[in-house]
Amino acid sequence: MATDSTRTPSVSTLTPSTSPFFEQPQMLRRAVMWGLPVVLVLLFLVWPYQQWDYNSRESILIGWARWVSKRADWQFCLLVPFLVGWLVWLRRDELRRLPLQGTWHGLMPLFLGLFFYWVGYKANTGYPGFLAVQFVLAGLILLAAGTAWMRTLFFAWLFLFFTWPMQPLEDSLASPLRPRTAAMAAAVLNAVRVPAVNEGSALQSAPDADKGLQIGDVFSLDVDAKCSGINSLFALMMISALLGYLALKRPRSRFLLFVCAVPLAVAGNVVRLLLLVAGTKQFGADFAVGRHMGDHQEMSPYHTFAGFAVFGIALAGMFALCWLLEGREMKANLRRHGKPLAAGAVSAIPEPRRTLARLLAAIGLPLLVLGICAGTDISFHVAAPGVKLRPDDSRLPYLPLSLGDYQGREFDMTAEEKNLLDEGVRLARNIYASAAGRKLMATVILSGFEKRSLHRPEVCLPNQGWTVTDRTQIPLHLEDGREITIMMMRIFRDAEPQPGVKIRTRAINFYWYIGSDGTSCADHYEHVFLSYYDAVFRNIQHRWAMASIYVPLPEQRVGAEDPMQELDAAEDAREFLARLAPTFMLTKEEWLKEAQALEAAP
Repeated sequence: MATDSTRTPSVSTLTPSTSPFFEQPQMLRRAVMWGLPVVLVLLFLVWPYQQWDYNSRESILIGWARWVSKRADWQFCLLVPFLVGWLVWLRRDELRRLPLQGTWHGLMPLFLGLFFYWVGYKANTGYPGFLAVQFVLAGLILLAAGTAWMRTLFFAWLFLFFTWPMQPLEDSLASPLRPRTAAMAAAVLNAVRVPAVNEGSALQSAPDADKGLQIGDVFSLDVDAKCSGINSLFALMMISALLGYLALKRPRSRFLLFVCAVPLAVAGNVVRLLLLVAGTKQFGADFAVGRHMGDHQEMSPYHTFAGFAVFGIALAGMFALCWLLEGREMKANLRRHGKPLAAGAVSAIPEPRRTLARLLAAIGLPLLVLGICAGTDISFHVAAPGVKLRPDDSRLPYLPLSLGDYQGREFDMTAEEKNLLDEGVRLARNIYASAAGRKLMATVILSGFEKRSLHRPEVCLPNQGWTVTDRTQIPLHLEDGREITIMMMRIFRDAEPQPGVKIRTRAINFYWYIGSDGTSCADHYEHVFLSYYDAVFRNIQHRWAMASIYVPLPEQRVGAEDPMQELDAAEDAREFLARLAPTFMLTKEEWLKEAQALEAAP
């Protein structure tokens, strides 16, 4: 029978006389509770990470808080860290019982997070830094505390993703939601015998020959990004995730509630449109929607009130769905989060030496990456542009004044464009007319020396009163043998020059982005991705240009448009672009010569 003298003492009985100072459970627990927060503060609160406003660099969290506080649609993100802290506090008793038993598997998310951290620092953009926060947190929890801690904190960690404003998703999700919202609103109106039609994101009253009404005479609305449901979607997804976690117990029920946030947000915006239609019919467009003040839409109080319908419908739908899923258990589910556990021992440290080694890795690796960042070249060396410049000293993009049977006239940048565009942006614009009467406007915009100087046409055009019907990427074969991809958009806007006469102006807009090194692409987000990818891995800081070709169609009365005019105009424009693009787009060989000349210049 073994005696007490032959037994190996447990961790909980280790004393300063039997264990090195830094392997004592109490000291290790303090090192974890103080050392890891210090690392997180250095990485994300202190270290100057990104130029958020083209000035000096600021840390991830300071720049994030200042950026979010200026944008009302994303201010709900400021609440998320406090909600995450509250979620962790709810599990405090359970966490106190869990042993600090880390695992080396935490190195994988930690390495991934630190890699994102360096990429965002090198490319001078915040979104990799947001991913870095998430993965570094997961890595530190696993490395220092273990899988049991990560399992307990998993929802709080996942909920932290709502902290970061996903602005790139705003436009990409809004574009497909806008026509679908208009189509659903038109279907509901027709079902209740209010004749309505929609084209793209436009929702208009149907023509009525018996009453002498043309299309849009009774009401005419355009579903902009705010009315598509996108502005409320992210906030509602956050609310649904939190409500599901607190009020529901089964993972399947939580997931179903979270997924339903999307159709509920769209349904709320359909109701919003129906309220705007009802208000327009009863009291007029100025009362229901607001007035146009130049290029700015001044929202009426009724329009603002209708916006609350989005959250009213969505929240009512969420609570109804919760009741259907686990109605009788909801109160018990809510009570279980605040119920303290029975008293028990404080968490133990079964493997103090390994815990110390993992703790040193959790602290040392981030500090090593900060050292690598300190030695990284972050100076912004803009490459030569991928378009030809005029031979004079204006440094404006080059456009020919004549091309085949097309003759052009120059038009300078307007005062309004100078105010809208960033400093350093250069613009060349010619209006061409052919002997056959075809007119086109070609514009080449060269970005400044600041990042993200170019804006998407899909964002600017609606502010100018245009409705984007659709957008399609099409191939374009240039006369010099190159093949590029360009974006084609069909747009229109209506005007009423006199009472009872509504005129529609239609147009086609082609555009694409031209980078350095012979790079070109049609999509805005592809050009953003290439900017950061080439900056990090090819050390090329693109100075982008955007080519835009505007092809107007003859004005016609609403409802009497000739579709053949659009097809003929698109074909003429593609033939013209095949000849025009090689006159201002540099080949890769030409760009290399320009880049060498730029480097050789004093």
